[in-house]
Amino acid sequence: MDPSILSGLGAALGFAALHLTHDQVFLPYGGFGCLCPPLGAVAVLLFCMPNAPASQPKAVIGAHIIAGLVGYAVVNFANMGAYAEATAVVLTITLMSMFKMVHPPAGAYAFLYANKKMGLQGIFAPGLAGCFVLIAVQQVFLTLTASKKPVAAAGGSKTKKA
Repeated sequence: MDPSILSGLGAALGFAALHLTHDQVFLPYGGFGCLCPPLGAVAVLLFCMPNAPASQPKAVIGAHIIAGLVGYAVVNFANMGAYAEATAVVLTITLMSMFKMVHPPAGAYAFLYANKKMGLQGIFAPGLAGCFVLIAVQQVFLTLTASKKPVAAAGGSKTKKA
């Protein structure tokens, strides 16, 4: 099967699992969700570029932990006012780089956290919880399809040996 179709199919399964988990587990039993905009970018990385450093579970999970902790600190301990989102993103980028766990969607999560002034629960959900669901689906999907090959980026070309 074409790798592009597999990427889309994997992402579709990932979001089906996210919605199911959100509706059947997180909302009824925890009162919180696992859906947020940065997870769209997480899915792109996990299913289109599974071999990329930013797609590795350590980077995805670690960066979202960093973003949640930074977001919490900025919202609760730093009086940044209009600069809270920027401060959260800058600190998240710095710490992700420092700890070698760079995952761009985590920067978006730090922005969202500061913008929405999420509480302590925001460290875990929706971002980190959603990442765990997407990673679980990705790992099962890659195992079942044996498709650990990166997909060429849009407009990219595959190199042929002469």
